[in-house]
Amino acid sequence: MMFSKGRLLAGGVVLFALVCLVSTYDFSRGRVPQTNSPLISDVLAATTARECGRDATEVVARHLPPGIEQAAAEKILAEAVIEPPKPWFWTPVNESATSWNGDTLEALRTIKITAFGTNLLRIHMTFGEGKLRRLAAEVVCRFG
Repeated sequence: MMFSKGRLLAGGVVLFALVCLVSTYDFSRGRVPQTNSPLISDVLAATTARECGRDATEVVARHLPPGIEQAAAEKILAEAVIEPPKPWFWTPVNESATSWNGDTLEALRTIKITAFGTNLLRIHMTFGEGKLRRLAAEVVCRFG
């Protein structure tokens, strides 16, 4: 039994469409990260993927208000994590870093991972006498 060129071509188109559908689904799975952190959930609710460089100080200040104890602020930052997607054809890059420079803490937390890039929440906090004095936060995007 021979297959006609038309049936073979139609089968190829259907197979290609199926691969595209599965790939698109896998790419999009990274767009809604799973997290138990209210901080990350609120930042994600307030931003979109196109808002790179967006000031997120107001949203973060709801969870890290001025005057909060340093230990409490560090605990909130430690809980600010996401569960990265488990795709089958790309490797997620989950970045989390915390660095101190005197009384200033800079924290970088991944809030969204896709096959096209990563969205990070960058938080700068300055402490004085064990309490938060100044806060600045922004959403940063890294592509590639």
